[in-house]
Amino acid sequence: MLGAKQFEADFEFTWSVLTDFFKQKRIQRTLAAIEEAEVTGWEKWWQIELALYLSEHDEVGNWNMEERFFTDLRRGTEKDSIAVDLSFRQKRCSKDAMIFLELKQDADWKRCIENMLRDAKKVFGAHSRSHEGSAVRSFFVAGIYPSEPKGVVHDYVERRLDELEMDWELMDTKFIADTRYGLTLF
Repeated sequence: MLGAKQFEADFEFTWSVLTDFFKQKRIQRTLAAIEEAEVTGWEKWWQIELALYLSEHDEVGNWNMEERFFTDLRRGTEKDSIAVDLSFRQKRCSKDAMIFLELKQDADWKRCIENMLRDAKKVFGAHSRSHEGSAVRSFFVAGIYPSEPKGVVHDYVERRLDELEMDWELMDTKFIADTRYGLTLF
């Protein structure tokens, strides 16, 4: 079982990967173009770009996309399996335990957060090893949406987590420079 200190370190590492990814001017320009052209459904673009970024990251040992997990149908899940968008391993960490990251994007920030919460609940109903054999070291959900004040987003997420009786120790929100988007991770 992963201790609180290790979980926090995984959160900080994942947050650093995401914020560094969004500091890239090319990514910021693409997000601005996506907004200007009113493109929707660009989650797959984000997943692919982030996967390519992970492949070049000095601290990432390996990564994978769309790892599948069996779900525990006794927990009320609708399907017998789910796929998590990305998994990656920080160098000098166990080779069979990965950080799993589900990605969400939406033009409405509350809908984005709700979709993040829904996916988090699905993952909690999954087995602790993927079909590929990777163990879940940590699991996080990241979402991008048109920016709202950080405090507003945090208050909403904390209230919804309490209502859903979900325990999350860590959460952060940041504006993505030179765009009108915000990023939240929990």
